[in-house]
Amino acid sequence: MTHCVQQFWTRMSSLMWHLLFVTLITSRMVSANESSTPDMEVSSCNITGFWRNELGSTLRVKAEGSEVRGVYQTAVESTRGAAGLHRTARIIGIVGNGTQPAVSFSVLWEKGSCSAWVGQCFILHDGAQVLKMFWMLRSVADNLTGDWGSTRLGEDLFFKT
Repeated sequence: MTHCVQQFWTRMSSLMWHLLFVTLITSRMVSANESSTPDMEVSSCNITGFWRNELGSTLRVKAEGSEVRGVYQTAVESTRGAAGLHRTARIIGIVGNGTQPAVSFSVLWEKGSCSAWVGQCFILHDGAQVLKMFWMLRSVADNLTGDWGSTRLGEDLFFKT
C-alpha cells in the first residue's frame, strides 16, 4: 500500500511540474487582461492588486503584459521558520488573456523550499474577483529517503480586496 501511495505522489508531482513547465514555455504567447475601473461593472478579471486567501495569506501583484510580479506573505508554515523570518517571498508568474484568465506564479522561500500556484481568475455574480488556485509546496529534503514527505498539494481561494 505504501508503495502505491508513493508512486501516486511521484506521478502527481511529475504532472504538476510538467504543467508548470508548459505554462512557463507558452507564457510569451499570451497577453495581459484589460484592467477594470472601480466605477464600472467588472467585465474582466484584473489580477493586479491586493488579494487575501481564506487562511490570511496575502498576495500583492502587478501584471505587465503576460508577466506577473509581486510579493506573497504566508500566514501558514509547514514548520516554524520554514518561510523565513518575515514569511514573505517575491513572486514571478504569468497571466493569460481573456475575461477570466489562467494564472500561474511561483515563489522561492528564504529557507530553500519553493511553491507554485496554478489556477484561474473568476468574476463572481456580484462583480467580486476571486483567484481559484491549486498549489504545490516542495520542501528541501536532506536525502532521497527523506523525499517522501517533501511535497504537499492543496487549493486556495484568493479574494481581491
